Amino acid sequence: MIDIEARIRRLFSRLRSRASDFRASDSAKKAAGAFQDFKQSDRAKKAASAFQDFKQSDRAKKATGAVNDLKDSDAAKKAAGAFNDLRASGTGQKAEATLKDLRQREPVRKAEESARKFLHDLRAGSGTSGSSGSASA
Repeated sequence: MIDIEARIRRLFSRLRSRASDFRASDSAKKAAGAFQDFKQSDRAKKAASAFQDFKQSDRAKKATGAVNDLKDSDAAKKAAGAFNDLRASGTGQKAEATLKDLRQREPVRKAEESARKFLHDLRAGSGTSGSSGSASA
């Protein structure tokens, strides 16, 4: 277990270092500037306004009401009761224990894979925007 922890620490240390290097790069600064320009553009402001208008529209309010009615319906309450009964059963508790055991191992594997993939992407040039930005600069 200590070997795995040490490997994860090393991978995350390299990940933090590479992420810091990436944030300081010209292509990242160029992308951040482009994003700020977009946020301040008329297109972005129109989209935000349209979204707010939709949220306040009668259609959105009707949809929200329908979802709330569904949550309060007898069928939903019956399904929730059946789910709780299943969780309380012996089979449900055995399945829950198995899932809990898997959850304890899964994040370690996923973190290792994510770190490995991120480092590979960094070594490979980190995508199309990064390579085109450095080629044009």
